[in-house]
Amino acid sequence: MAQTNQTLLQLKEVNPNTEFDILKVTTQGDRVSKPLFQIDRRGIFEKEVDQAVADGRADFAVHSMKDVPSNVPPDLVISSVPRRATPNDVVLYRDGLDTDVEMLVGTSSLRRLAQARRYFPEVNVRPIRGNVDTRISCLGKPFDAVILAKAGIERLKINIPHTVLPTSEFIPSPGQGALAIVSRRDDHDTTLVLESIQHMPSRAESEAERAFSQVIESGCRFPVGAYAKSHNGTIHLLCAAYPLDDSVPIKCEVSGVDPTSVGISAGRQMIKQGTSSFALKWRQAVEEWK
Repeated sequence: MAQTNQTLLQLKEVNPNTEFDILKVTTQGDRVSKPLFQIDRRGIFEKEVDQAVADGRADFAVHSMKDVPSNVPPDLVISSVPRRATPNDVVLYRDGLDTDVEMLVGTSSLRRLAQARRYFPEVNVRPIRGNVDTRISCLGKPFDAVILAKAGIERLKINIPHTVLPTSEFIPSPGQGALAIVSRRDDHDTTLVLESIQHMPSRAESEAERAFSQVIESGCRFPVGAYAKSHNGTIHLLCAAYPLDDSVPIKCEVSGVDPTSVGISAGRQMIKQGTSSFALKWRQAVEEWK
């Protein structure tokens, strides 16, 4: 809802004579409480919402880009990507914590789990679910720290002390911080309205990261990071895939002018370096954890 309201404010600024109503849709991701990597289905936060658009009950949908699967249904299209929010992760600590001792850290993703155990000297990472407020409320009960996306606390206007984690170590999830506005492919009038708030550098960054994700078939069960940065028409993409054990991650960097080509090139390079074996071991482990 915060993302939708933020998007509508931007749209109203550019299209002051257009009126908007909000249709609330409950998704599978809202209904289940187990960790995301234990749910054997993609698009758990967007499928029901996009169905409302496809059915004509809504004209467009606002999603976190990282929740949108690589393959959007053929009758729908990502019509607009507004200016991207900060893509970094942040860590929130409970009051009075001594960070030199072993910490119990809560996170909702395998990627953050894999990164946290490399970044922090003493850490025990466990899954945590719920909305941002719920996860923050778990500080000290029982978690010593929680890791969240900075974009989430920014959009919710939550004023709480936090430490921004560097993208060099905590490479974000593909699409993190970006929004995807989805509409019907044949609804050209709505597309024109949505394109009025498009931010082309943010779209290029998202397209590179999503192309990478599609090539290596990443998802909640395989921890990877992808962070693209657009500068003067050139895309620079940093990627990483993390092993199940404590061995060295596979990383690569690719630059170019076409976002999709950059992402595909990075994905192919990573596969050549052995990411498929990483993915297989993670997925087998997740099945055992169910």
